[in-house]
Amino acid sequence: MKLVKFFEFKETDLDPIKSFRLKDELNPKLWDNFDINKEVRENLLKIAQDFYNSTELNAEIKDVVLTGSLANYNWSEKYSDYDLHILIDFRDINDDIVLVKKYVDSAKSVWNELHDIKILGYEVEVYIQDINEPHKSTGIFSLLKDKWNVRPEKAEVEPDEEMIAEKAKGAMMAIDDLEEQIDEDKYEQFNEKLKKVWDKIKNYRKSGLESEGGEFSTGNFVFKLLRRNGYITKIMSLKREAYDKQFK
Repeated sequence: MKLVKFFEFKETDLDPIKSFRLKDELNPKLWDNFDINKEVRENLLKIAQDFYNSTELNAEIKDVVLTGSLANYNWSEKYSDYDLHILIDFRDINDDIVLVKKYVDSAKSVWNELHDIKILGYEVEVYIQDINEPHKSTGIFSLLKDKWNVRPEKAEVEPDEEMIAEKAKGAMMAIDDLEEQIDEDKYEQFNEKLKKVWDKIKNYRKSGLESEGGEFSTGNFVFKLLRRNGYITKIMSLKREAYDKQFK
C-alpha cells in the first residue's frame, strides 16, 4: 500500500500568515495620508492604457482603479502588488459576457507573462473588469478621477492565524498528494481529483469574500496564503503537466 507523504510542505510555507497583520497606515511609498504619489498614478494610468490598447477592444473605459492591499491597510512589503483594474461595460463588446470574460482574461495572462513591470518595488497586475461585476473591497482608488471611490478605514481585525494555518495545511497536503499521483492516474481521473481540490480552494475565497469578514475573512486569507507561498502556482503547473503527459 502506498504511503501518502502528509508533511511534504515545510513550516516556512506558513510564514506569509504574518503578512496579513494590518498596518497602522497606508503604504507610505505610495500615499501621503490619502493622496497618491503623482508619479505612481501617472505610470499606472500609462500601463493601463498601453495594456488596453494591446487588446484592440473599442469599448469606452469607464474607470481605472487601484484596489487590493496597496489601497488598504493590509499591504505587505514582500507580497503586495498593484491590482490595476480597467472598468468597461462588457456588453459594449458583445452580449455574450462569458465570451468577453474569457477573452479579457486571456489578454491579461498574455500581458502579465510578457511584462515584468515594477513600480517602487511592487509588481503590476492588470485586469479588465465588467462595470456591472460586483467588486467587494474596502479600498478602491480611482486613478482616472484621482479620488477614492471607497476610502479604506482601519479595521479592528485580528487574523485567526491558527485557523488560517489549519485550513491551508489541508489544502497543501492535498496538492502534495496530487503531485505524487500525477504519474499513476489517467488524465481524466487525475484531472477530476485536481478539480475537486481547486474548487475547494476557490470556495475558501468566494465564501470568505461573501461573508461579513470580506477581504479580511479567514477564507480569503487562506487563498492569499496559498498564492503567496506558491501552492496556487503549483496546482496550476500540475494541471498543465497532467494535460501534456496524456499525449506522451
